Amino acid sequence: MYQARILLVSALLLLQCATDVRALSSSSIVQEPIKVETVYDEAKDKTTVKLQPIQIATSEDKYVSVAMSPSFSFSGRRASRPEIVDFELRTVVRGRLRTDLYVVFMIDGEKTFLSSNRWAVKRPVRGRLWMGEHLVFRMPYETFVKITKAKSVEIKFDAVVFPLSESHLQALRDFLVSMNPTEVSLH
Repeated sequence: MYQARILLVSALLLLQCATDVRALSSSSIVQEPIKVETVYDEAKDKTTVKLQPIQIATSEDKYVSVAMSPSFSFSGRRASRPEIVDFELRTVVRGRLRTDLYVVFMIDGEKTFLSSNRWAVKRPVRGRLWMGEHLVFRMPYETFVKITKAKSVEIKFDAVVFPLSESHLQALRDFLVSMNPTEVSLH
């Protein structure tokens, strides 16, 4: 009985260590197949297509997590290529949010600045004194396509850099397919 407990505790410790090591590296985040949600709002006669949030980093500096979730909308139920992609980033931060956060997209080494809306979320993780934040960047369709074709993409939050891995870029490429009017499936 005593040996079984020791084995169980050892297994749990190994599992915890493996989880901690995975959490420290954004490049090791395992990606599941992308999930795209299509919602039609009858009152507004508007369809929104959204990529469910994909984790791009964890435990980076003061950032507990960073996830991306691009979306686009069109009038009615008939799909059309968007002019603007709403590129949403969701963060969970240890401590306080910066009021003057400076965010830059680096696409193959080229700086890209986008306008955004930003709002805080109090206590996004129950039991923690962390803050959350949603940033929605109004990204021209052409810029989104440029990201999907890039060899390297980084998102810089002031001095903290979050590189997108190949699996992150592939998820964005897969989402780009949903922007093709012949590929969008409306429910």
